[in-house]
Amino acid sequence: MLLLERPVLTELGAATDPDRSVGLAGLLAPLWQATPCPYLVFADAHRALTVFAEHGLPAPPRFGCATVAATLLGEGADRRRDHRPLERSVREWLELELPEGLMSSASIGQRLACEADALPELLRAMTPPLRDRRLARVYSFECSLLPAVVAMETAGVGIDAAGFERIASSWGRERSEIVSELGPDEPPPTEGPIRDRLARLDKLISTYRYWARDYVGPDRRIHCRLHPLAADSGRFSCTDPNLQQVPAEHTAPGMRACFVAAEGHKLIIADYAQIELRVAAHLAPCEALRAVFRAGRDPHRATAANLAGKPEHEIDSHERKLAKAVNFGFLFGMGARRFRQYARDSYGLELDERQAAAAREAFFRTFPGIAAWHRRIGALSRRGTHEDITVTTAMGRRRTFPAGKFSFNSALNIPVQGTAAEGFKVAVLRLQPALAKIGGRGVLIVHDEYLAEVPAAHAERGREIVVETMVAAMAELVDTVPIVVEAEIAEHWK
Repeated sequence: MLLLERPVLTELGAATDPDRSVGLAGLLAPLWQATPCPYLVFADAHRALTVFAEHGLPAPPRFGCATVAATLLGEGADRRRDHRPLERSVREWLELELPEGLMSSASIGQRLACEADALPELLRAMTPPLRDRRLARVYSFECSLLPAVVAMETAGVGIDAAGFERIASSWGRERSEIVSELGPDEPPPTEGPIRDRLARLDKLISTYRYWARDYVGPDRRIHCRLHPLAADSGRFSCTDPNLQQVPAEHTAPGMRACFVAAEGHKLIIADYAQIELRVAAHLAPCEALRAVFRAGRDPHRATAANLAGKPEHEIDSHERKLAKAVNFGFLFGMGARRFRQYARDSYGLELDERQAAAAREAFFRTFPGIAAWHRRIGALSRRGTHEDITVTTAMGRRRTFPAGKFSFNSALNIPVQGTAAEGFKVAVLRLQPALAKIGGRGVLIVHDEYLAEVPAAHAERGREIVVETMVAAMAELVDTVPIVVEAEIAEHWK
């Protein structure tokens, strides 16, 4: 077992002189071809692979990561997620303390030597618990996913910086016009449409105004940071900047259109259709909801028909909108009172308490298997007052609620969202080599949405590859309902 720890990589990278004949790639590449191939141990493999990519070095064939292991073993119980300092893991698993302070070259050397000794032992100590808790599969998978994640971060997504700047500048002008219309002595309103417009503009200005200045690189692309393990469910999160929170067209007109394909290329924009409802139908299990998907029916029309007391083909758009709010609102345990606010904020629907309660009853009447699943989780909630409760995803990812801290909503949500995230991650892993065969690459992940960039001449084939791969990957974990992926070819993000 060979150790390559993050500070060592950083030092080697800093010491690499472009005038020297051997750089970091030259120093390390022979290890990749060694026989037998060494198993490399990283404190933070994501960071290490990023350094490799910056020096043109591919990911090693075999490696392990203490951060991935510690995050999975934490099971979300302490809210640390994927931020787990090496010192803490060494203290917890080896009952040792790493030296503090890096004030001199001697102390740096001592620190690195201690880390070099600790990391292999740390991973050895974590391996039996990973196996005992049936986390070995998901650990191996999360490690294997990291090269694809780094490749996507390195690729970045193209952006029309000038167009973005024009849109961002318009927010300030619009805000100034609103304020000037109010008059110098009139305070901003505390409610109403003007207040809502000002709040929207303030949010846009404070969050996105300087993205074109701060994040667009010389290659005219934005390179964000993706986090595969920052959420308890295993869903991706994103920072620097958070491209998962780019507002929709009705909030920031034209903003998404600034994210564009490179010259001579097209974007493939793909998303799973109603994936959480499909995963819930599989896991619950709910035969009524499975039957809706198998027949190619619309689950929102099915709920609307039960709520309105008439055939599905007679359901109008307003009734379907209400049923959509009902399905997504009550799936993860929302109560009638919270549902009223959700329906108003997300769908513009005003309901009284009686209507909200009737909607909840209609949902569970339509899908009794979901109701039974909720009752089972409710029983766990009662046990959770005095004992730890663990829920799992299809791949075995665990979320443990310490005694007295059980969350009914999270216990419903995490197995469903986590299983959906795992199927999506399988697709991300497989799409990297599949798209490379036609000169394409993944450029962005937004929740369950995948953006790829492919040569224009191969756009239709690229769309087929993305759809086929995403469907097949999810179907390996969710095999009792059909999986549907909607994908389009575009010049820009829609």
